[in-house]
Amino acid sequence: MSREFPKDAPPNTGSRARDHLANERTYLAWLRTGISVAALGVAVAKFAPHRGVHAVVAGAILIFAGLLVSAYGTVRYRSIGEQLEAGVFAPARSAVITATTVITLVALIAVVILI
Repeated sequence: MSREFPKDAPPNTGSRARDHLANERTYLAWLRTGISVAALGVAVAKFAPHRGVHAVVAGAILIFAGLLVSAYGTVRYRSIGEQLEAGVFAPARSAVITATTVITLVALIAVVILI
């Protein structure tokens, strides 16, 4: 089985392919987490017994948090991809902490509304 590659494709030197694949796996983990949080939001909104409007609001907040996780993962994936193409890498120290803090606070607000 022969496959043609673009003529302008850069050679796979060093760990270039490994780095891009690791970036892709990390992106898929962010997406999987976002989908899981959004699915939890749907479950809370649909199946929370005797909660009414509170369950719907809490579910909507969790769905929003899941979308935030997915959006952050997409932005991070593209940013890292560009850095890898440029041959540099700057770890996101404050961005990850900020994203985690915001998403955790949103989830806690959802829990407080549900209670």
